[in-house]
Amino acid sequence: MSYAIYLRKSRVDIEAEQHGEMETLARHEQTLLSLAKSRNLIIGAIYKEIVSGETIAARPVMQQLLREVEMGMWDGVLVMEVERLARGDTIDQGVVQRAFQYTNTLIITPLKTYDTGNEFDQEYFEFGLFMSRREYKTTRRRLQNGKYAAVKEGKWPFNQAPYGWVRVKLPHEKGWTLALNEEEAPIVKLVFSLFTGPDRIGVTSIKHYLNDRGIKARNGSEWTDCSVRGILLNVVNDKRVGIGRRKTVSKVIDGVPMKTRPHSDYEFTVEGMQPRMIDHGLFMEAQSYLGLGTPKPQDSYAVKNPLSGIIICSECKKRMFRRPAGGNSKYDVLMCRTDKCSTIGSNLELVERELIRTLSEWIGNYKLDPVKMKSLLPEKEELLRIALEESEALNTQNERLYDLLEQGVYDADMFVKRSNLLQEKIKECNNKIETLKKEVEYEKKKDSHINDFIPNCEQLLSCYWDLSVPERNTALKMLLEGVEYKKTEKNKRGESMKSTFELTIKPRIPRI
Repeated sequence: MSYAIYLRKSRVDIEAEQHGEMETLARHEQTLLSLAKSRNLIIGAIYKEIVSGETIAARPVMQQLLREVEMGMWDGVLVMEVERLARGDTIDQGVVQRAFQYTNTLIITPLKTYDTGNEFDQEYFEFGLFMSRREYKTTRRRLQNGKYAAVKEGKWPFNQAPYGWVRVKLPHEKGWTLALNEEEAPIVKLVFSLFTGPDRIGVTSIKHYLNDRGIKARNGSEWTDCSVRGILLNVVNDKRVGIGRRKTVSKVIDGVPMKTRPHSDYEFTVEGMQPRMIDHGLFMEAQSYLGLGTPKPQDSYAVKNPLSGIIICSECKKRMFRRPAGGNSKYDVLMCRTDKCSTIGSNLELVERELIRTLSEWIGNYKLDPVKMKSLLPEKEELLRIALEESEALNTQNERLYDLLEQGVYDADMFVKRSNLLQEKIKECNNKIETLKKEVEYEKKKDSHINDFIPNCEQLLSCYWDLSVPERNTALKMLLEGVEYKKTEKNKRGESMKSTFELTIKPRIPRI
């Protein structure tokens, strides 16, 4: 048993660093290591996290620490303040409190040590969590009110400027505004020019226009329909600023709190301090063309591709889609949706029939040669046994490390250094054990599945063409992990129904 250190950087810490103060986590780490040294504590791990403290769900390192506390791995946890553990709602605070209370894990801060098994310390700890939550809500409310006030003044209160703009500090007053980005602003003007006027083109065509000319988005990736549409909808380009379009909405799904940022209308917009980029009339013309599509009827969302989610392009490794018959095409076509991908589409029904024919051949091969594939279960179980022995040896080494500390061979600094190296090995070993356990379980399920594969295939093929499209899709997904499609040359004239593609099929069991 030993102690862990948990370090988390808060918003106040980040603001302090911007004023030239020392890096927060490094300063806190030095403080807590000095505290551990003065009390002769054995540090088994140091956890660091740079996230908001609002919810535990958004803090993976904190989740790992709580799991280890619940397992009784630590005698105590060193933190700068109890507020670093939880600033979330009552449920999150209760999770933290129970984890430490039921395992009698100490919470050690430079000012006080909390023994959650002690009634008075427990009440003091609860009060500290309550006050930290109250402080967090007050701070968040103050920041939110500040944003609303800044927007009402025409300022830009957000950390990131939209495409085409850069943030600039307002001279002689508090706050920020926007200025034109010399490299990106011409692209924004080009997008509006292409989308309006008598020769206007659509959002998708604009996306292809920009990508074909090597024009990249701000993050260096290619343009998408959403990124082009975002430029056309942004009121900043109309010399306005607004707030509330992507508000964070909290929901509870299956008992788990979730946060989403759905698109909605602005709560309000005002004239901004930034210069005008797009003429107001041109901007309003662009808005008149957005959202003109006819809503699809509800029944159109049903699965119409029996190979949906199954066929993968061999070139770009993306899932292929169905292009309905129409225009120059007399039949549904299976196509790759990636721009400039060299894969050529094929008749969807032809691909489906070839897939079913291949499955029929496999069944015949299994019946002619019923020898099963060699199971990897013995090898996986042997690897797991070796990993468990390695874990036991590392734990023994960890105990010897404590002995060396007690004997004075290692000082506290050397002990922490060696302890951290050993903890990394233990963590790697534990991860290996977990992976091998999953592989052993997979091999067991695979061996069991081999016995069921042939009858399931036979049952499917006997009635496959009598099933509906959604039923065929579901049945194929039960038997196949995926199918890789390859075709790089077009069919010759008059041979459109000839299967010149290659299918690499990955069934739920290995191929004979």
